[in-house]
Amino acid sequence: MGDAMTSNGGLARALERADAMVRRGEQAAAETRRVLVRSLLDHQISAGRKAGLFALDPEDWERGPRLWTGESIRTKLAAEHIFSQEAARLLHRLGERDPAVERAVALAAGRLAETCYAARHCTIGECATSFISYVRFLASVRGDDARGDVTRRVQTLSQHRAPNGRWIRFPFFYTLLVLSELPKSVAENETAFARDAVARSTIRSSIEEPYAGRRARLLQDLLAAGGGVGGSPSHRKRDTR
Repeated sequence: MGDAMTSNGGLARALERADAMVRRGEQAAAETRRVLVRSLLDHQISAGRKAGLFALDPEDWERGPRLWTGESIRTKLAAEHIFSQEAARLLHRLGERDPAVERAVALAAGRLAETCYAARHCTIGECATSFISYVRFLASVRGDDARGDVTRRVQTLSQHRAPNGRWIRFPFFYTLLVLSELPKSVAENETAFARDAVARSTIRSSIEEPYAGRRARLLQDLLAAGGGVGGSPSHRKRDTR
């Protein structure tokens, strides 16, 4: 790891490629996987106050950073933290048992754990987005060991319910995505709460591709599961960004 080398296409593009490989369960050639892992590792900052985070490239700012479900990330701080969570999560999935990856994920985890949204469950402003993305990071990287922590964070989410079936300040579609990847017993209360809002959302969408298709598939899966999702092999396998 260097102080943050850039790669063609930006960190967001590298995350997209890594996510596609993880989502499909693709058994890529070892060299393809190695190059992809290296492209993520090269973005990690190894020294200074941002050590452990992953650096965004100029291309990322030109396009405007977005969540996997298309919601815009409005602040630089949130973009840095959410992309870092995703980079570490995908490295964990792609490079298990690789000592360099294990060190990188541990460094990122230590840095992220110091944040207000991790240490104090802060959901003020766009910390809400970083907070729910951190839930995804914990569930993916720590697995069953994070069950209690994740459950408490979902309880924090429940304190922000809005009358329209959404959550105040939390990005609706991305929050649904995170819930869909959690065990059913952890997520079922919040997905049941959002069921009517999910049904309403299936009949209108003005966002462009690929986000429109991603949202549509997510909503269809939620409705097919009867509003209670997570815990099934199909949802665990589709660990998407």
